Amino acid sequence: MSSVELYLREKGWDYRDLPNLRQTSKAIQWDMEARLEADEHKQGAGTYSYSIRLSPKRYLTIGSEQLTFTPPNGSSEVILRRQGRKFEVLNRKTGEMETSSIRVPASVISTFEPSVDRSKYPEHIRFKEWVEGFRYFLIWDPKVLRMPDRNKHEELGPSGEHLAPLLALLRQRDPEKFDKLLSRVRRLFPHVSDISISGGKTWGWKTIRIHERENGRDIAFNSQQTNDGVLRMLAVASLLYISKPPSLVMFEEPENGIHPQLLREVIQILRELTLRKPPRNSQVFFTTHSPYVLDEFYDHPEEVFVMERSHPLAGATISQLTVASQIVSVMESFPKSLGEAWFSGLIGGMARGKR
Repeated sequence: MSSVELYLREKGWDYRDLPNLRQTSKAIQWDMEARLEADEHKQGAGTYSYSIRLSPKRYLTIGSEQLTFTPPNGSSEVILRRQGRKFEVLNRKTGEMETSSIRVPASVISTFEPSVDRSKYPEHIRFKEWVEGFRYFLIWDPKVLRMPDRNKHEELGPSGEHLAPLLALLRQRDPEKFDKLLSRVRRLFPHVSDISISGGKTWGWKTIRIHERENGRDIAFNSQQTNDGVLRMLAVASLLYISKPPSLVMFEEPENGIHPQLLREVIQILRELTLRKPPRNSQVFFTTHSPYVLDEFYDHPEEVFVMERSHPLAGATISQLTVASQIVSVMESFPKSLGEAWFSGLIGGMARGKR
């Protein structure tokens, strides 16, 4: 299942429900530019410009796709071009563009196999592996975080699936990192004395148990009895210690279900993901409707972008907060509170119907 299909399913939408398909002649298009370092094979360093357009039909399929590569101190060249099912791709071994066709409703990039194609398509593989590191997290549902889970999992699902087996694997493979995770949780929730995972060591069903110590006695609470905020903070903090950190992390409103006093720690964790040394660092994007979260960016307004629509039928626009002409006077009028300035309607992003 593609990430687009997963998003639609989680939202309860059909492809035809997407807003900019009100007219069948319109299509959804993404354009991105990435500056990537060489991979572990010392290949693929350079700038990648990628464009992909969905077909304006009633079902999900790719209409066009293009990847342009610019090496350091070199000139740009198109290394993949697709229109409909037909595409051409640059083979580094032969130095020529090869022509072929694709019959699956997916991107050409997704079809490259690193173990087979790396010598012929090193830049395509580098870009593919970077994109495959993208992780999108919906609002983490406590009932999903609580669910028993089985098998081995090295990362969380989009709604928080696999938290129990992930923690079990971390404790088994890297107890030092698990202890760091536990220490971080205990700093936020001093009543927590330990975190254990019940169930088999390999493929059995696993559940989380939170331990608390009271009057010298250890009390273990199962996942059904655990506070929502503890589970959500445990899930967020786990991203710092997993073996394969994502290249890009996207969240929807990570403040949901978190006590306002703990929001600073959530933001700090997300910031730490971006500050680690390559290749373990991540780029982080998240949406928020919380003025408390916005306050945490008072000293970094350049990291804030405002999304809004001028009227219901208009497309959404995204603008960097520091580009706004009034930002200096706003920050002078609302010292240490971007959230209050936003709530007052001075920096955009107003609720529909408010002007």
